Amino acid sequence: MKDLYIKFTQTIVGLFRYDLQLHMLWSFMLSMLGVFWLPLMFTGFIATIIKECLDLWIKGHWSWDDFVYGVIGNIIAIGIIISA
Repeated sequence: MKDLYIKFTQTIVGLFRYDLQLHMLWSFMLSMLGVFWLPLMFTGFIATIIKECLDLWIKGHWSWDDFVYGVIGNIIAIGIIISA
């Protein structure tokens, strides 16, 4: 059982790296501010765009993985806000 758990967790961490989880969580948490004022639900998307533009400017590359996970976090938060 322990070997199965270790193999499962390694697969999950391999698919959903910690840095990508952070982008999704950051975008989600910023977007959840829309609970207090509806236009704030787009802050996660805006922060993701700004972060990737800064990465492009400073590091010289655009990370599509970071962008996609940030957008996913934003979409999840918008879905929660609209359904509530």
